[in-house]
Amino acid sequence: MHKAVPGAMELSHGRAWKFGLSWSRREKLTPFLFLLPCAIALAVVYFYPILEAIRASFESNELSSNGTNFVGFRNYSQIISSDYFYRALFISAIYTAGNVILVWVFGLAGALLVHGDFTGRWFFRCVLILPWAVPYVATALIWSWMFNYEFGVLRYLTAAVAGTAPDFLNRNPYALMSVTGVSVWKGFPFGMVMLLAGLQSIPKEQYEAAFVDGAGPISQFFHVTLPGLKTISIFLMLLVGIWSFGRAFTIVYVLTAGGPARGTETVVIQAYHEVFRYFHPGTGAALATIILGICLVFSAIYLAILYRSEE
Repeated sequence: MHKAVPGAMELSHGRAWKFGLSWSRREKLTPFLFLLPCAIALAVVYFYPILEAIRASFESNELSSNGTNFVGFRNYSQIISSDYFYRALFISAIYTAGNVILVWVFGLAGALLVHGDFTGRWFFRCVLILPWAVPYVATALIWSWMFNYEFGVLRYLTAAVAGTAPDFLNRNPYALMSVTGVSVWKGFPFGMVMLLAGLQSIPKEQYEAAFVDGAGPISQFFHVTLPGLKTISIFLMLLVGIWSFGRAFTIVYVLTAGGPARGTETVVIQAYHEVFRYFHPGTGAALATIILGICLVFSAIYLAILYRSEE
């Protein structure tokens, strides 16, 4: 019989190698190794800029060769004491509420349409999903031409029907209504896809039982369809709310740039103007940090509801 060589590595599962990790430890670490490249990318692209913005929010607005000075919470106090901030916050709330409600309404209408079994359903699915595929800048440019007061097709059609047409982008409150409408047009296909998935998850037995009990289509909608879409509707509204409040920039800026008379200036647009128009990096970073905090609150609510639904 051959004696075991001292220092030889054991290859049995779960036993430690002399110069390495055990197999069980390697199995536990393998998923994290696959996630490591993504985590590094997120840290470089997202987390590092966020930390830099938070750091800049505590520095002065003066730009010089000597850098900036630490000013503490002075930028935040200036924002809180400014009337423009509360006006922008109010406009952001109206814009967000309009997006949340209308995306859900039109998304549900589209989901009910394409959920039915009829000839040509594929055509409606393709047409209704198209706005989601159009880039944001292209969407804003196309609608800006349609809203144009001199040669826009929407002004022509409105004037032909009503006899007069408003200046959609240069008068309040039409500007905010127009910007919200374009954002809803861009985002409702996302709501349609989510609600369509919810409709397909409702068991057909519930509709059959409701039909046997004498419930018509309207009663089935209110007592079967809407309760079955409750969870997915909450998720949709929270996601659209977070995106509309914290990421509403491209469409608003291309269409109106926050005008007229700051009538469409959301807090995101205000933060952009503070940095790139008024050259106040500290104030802009403080506004961005406030936006981040509000979005984190809604994200925590979203995760809490998601955790409860999984339980």
